[in-house]
Amino acid sequence: MKLFLLLLTLFISINSLTYYLTEKNKSERIDLALQDNLKDLQTHYKILLHNQSTTANAAYRSTIFMTKLIPIMTKVQTATDTEMTVLRKELYNSLKVKYNILKTKGALQFQFVLPNNVSFLRMQNPDKFGDDLTQVREDYRYVNSTKKPIKAFTQGKTAYGFRNTYPLFAKDGTYVGAMEVSFSSNSFQEYLTDVSNIHTHFLVNKKIFKVNTWKRDDLLLEYTQSAEHKDYMLTLNGIHSKQKCITNNKIHFKDKKDEINRGIKNQESFSVYTMIDFKYVTVASFFPIKDIQNKKTLAWLVSYEDSPFVFSTIKGTYITQLVLLILFLILTYLTYSLLITKYNIEQEHKLLNDVLNATDDIMLMTNFNKVTFSNRKFKDFFGVDDEKEFNNKHTKLLNLLIEEEGYLHNKLTEADESFIQLIKRTQEDERVILVLDKHLTPKSFKIAVSRTTNNDKNSYLITLTDITKLKEKELEIQKKAYIDGLTGVFNRNKFNEVAQREFNGNIRYKRTLSMAIIDIDHFKNFNDKYGHLVGDEVLIMLAQYLNSNVRNTDIFARWGGEEFVILFPQTPKEEVKHVCNKLRVGIEKLSHEVAGGVTASFGVTQYIENDTLKSMFKRCDEALYLAKQRGRNIVCVKSS
Repeated sequence: MKLFLLLLTLFISINSLTYYLTEKNKSERIDLALQDNLKDLQTHYKILLHNQSTTANAAYRSTIFMTKLIPIMTKVQTATDTEMTVLRKELYNSLKVKYNILKTKGALQFQFVLPNNVSFLRMQNPDKFGDDLTQVREDYRYVNSTKKPIKAFTQGKTAYGFRNTYPLFAKDGTYVGAMEVSFSSNSFQEYLTDVSNIHTHFLVNKKIFKVNTWKRDDLLLEYTQSAEHKDYMLTLNGIHSKQKCITNNKIHFKDKKDEINRGIKNQESFSVYTMIDFKYVTVASFFPIKDIQNKKTLAWLVSYEDSPFVFSTIKGTYITQLVLLILFLILTYLTYSLLITKYNIEQEHKLLNDVLNATDDIMLMTNFNKVTFSNRKFKDFFGVDDEKEFNNKHTKLLNLLIEEEGYLHNKLTEADESFIQLIKRTQEDERVILVLDKHLTPKSFKIAVSRTTNNDKNSYLITLTDITKLKEKELEIQKKAYIDGLTGVFNRNKFNEVAQREFNGNIRYKRTLSMAIIDIDHFKNFNDKYGHLVGDEVLIMLAQYLNSNVRNTDIFARWGGEEFVILFPQTPKEEVKHVCNKLRVGIEKLSHEVAGGVTASFGVTQYIENDTLKSMFKRCDEALYLAKQRGRNIVCVKSS
C-alpha cells in the first residue's frame, strides 16, 4: 500500500508538471504565431500607408507647380462671391483629370480650403463649399495655424480617412490656404485583403462623429455596426459582406468577446484566436489607428487568418498531454508490476517504443555514417522499411544534407572539425538543415543532438523538428525586400546579390558575362510636363515591357530613378547588342495615353580579364553615356 501511494503521488506530480510545461510551451508557440500575424498586418499597413503618402506627395508637388492653382488661391483671398465662383470653376476644370487619376490610386477626397478653414473647393463634391471646417477637421486647424504639412487619420463631416494635408504659399511667400489628399478605409480593406490574401477590414469609432452623424444619408461611406465591438462600425462591399464580416464573426468569436473588449480598451495591438468546429483555428489581429497626437485610438485595422500552425500546436499539445498521461500511467503501473513479473518489463519497452513513434519529430541514433535506430517518422520520411534498407541506399548520412545558404551542411566544417563541433558552435536558432524526402521535396528541420549512453562514444541521438512552413514564410518576407515597390520588378538589392554570384561563377568557370544599362531618354521632361504620377506610369510601362521580353536566364532589375539594368549570363556582347536593339525598337512602339511615345538608350559591355563588378558596371555606364552623346535611342558597346 505504501508503494502504491508513493507511485500514485509521483504519478500525479509528474503529470501536473508535464501539463504545466506543455501548456506553457503551447502558449509560447501560439504567442509567437500571434505576434507574427500582428507583424504581418503592421508591415502591410505601413507599406500601404507609405504608398498612399508617396501618391499624395506626388499629387501635392505636381499640383502646386500648376500654373493655375497658386494664382487662383491668391486671388481668392480678396475676391467677391461672384469672382470666387468663377475661380472655383476654373480650378475644378483644371484639376478634373488629376482627380480622376488620384481616384484610381484609391484617393477619396481632394480638397482646398482657405486660411480661415473655410472650404473653397471639394473635387469630390464641387457643389458643396463655403462651410467652416474649424470644429470638424483637426488637420486643417493644425496646417492653417502652423503652416506645416501633416499626415494623420482624422474625422470629417461625411467620412473619416487618412489625410495628407499640405500648406499652400504664393510666390512671394504669402500663405494662401491648404490642400488635402485623403484615402478612405475602403482602400485599406481592399488592398490588404488583395495583397496579403488575408481577410482584413477597418473599424471606426462612432465617437469620432457627432451623435448619430454616422447615420446620415449623405455620407461618402455607409457604416454598419461591427461584430467586434458595440462602439465600432465598418463599411461593407463585395468581398466584405455582412455574412462574412459580421454574422460569422459574431458566432465564431462569441467566447472571445471579453478578451476583445479588454484589448480595445487598452488601445494597443493584440491578437486572439478561436477554434472553429474543432477543424481549424482562426486568428484575429487588431492594430490600432491613432489620432494626430498619437494618443487616442480612433479606429482599428482587423485581419482574420486561418492558422494551421496554431491549430497543430493545440492539437499537438493535446495529443502530447494525452500520450504522456498514458505513458506515465503505464510507467507507473509497470514500475509497480516490475516487482512481480518480468513480463510487465517487456510490455513497458513495447509501449515506450509506441510513444516514440507517436511523436511528430524524426528521431534516430547514428554515428553520422550509419543509422542504428530510427522511429516511424524517419522511415516514412525516407520511404524505407528499416535501418538496414536505409544504410544500403545511403552510404553516408551527411551526404543527404543539401548545400543551401542559411542551412548547415558538411562543407561548412573547418579543418579537422566534425559536424558535431559545427553544430555546437552554431547558435541554437540557426541549427537548421535541409533534406529531400522520399518525394524529392526539400524540407527544413531544426536539429538537436545529444550523445547516447551506450558503449559507442561516436553514437548520437538526433531529433529533427519540421520547420518547413516557418522557413517558407521567412523566405516570403525576404522576397518582398527584393521587389521594387513601384514597378514590381527586382530592385538593386536583388540585382547586386545575383550579379555578385554570377560574377564569382564567371571568374571561377571562365564563362562569358555581359551587362546592359537602360536609361529612359528625357525622362525629366515627363515629370516636369505631366507630373510625377505620369512619370511613374511611364516607368511601370517600360519595366513591364522589358521584364516580359528578356530571357528567363537574364536578370532584369530597376537600378534607380529611370535606369534599369540587365545581366546576361553566358552571352557575348555581340548577341547582347542584337537583343538590346530589339528591345529598343520595341520601346519605340510603346505609347502612354498622356505622355505619348518613349525611347531609351542602352549601354552594353562584356566581362574582360581582371574585371571587378564595379569596373564592369563603370564601363557599361560609360557606354550608356556614349549612347546619349550620340543622340540617344541607340545601343552603344564599350569593350575596354
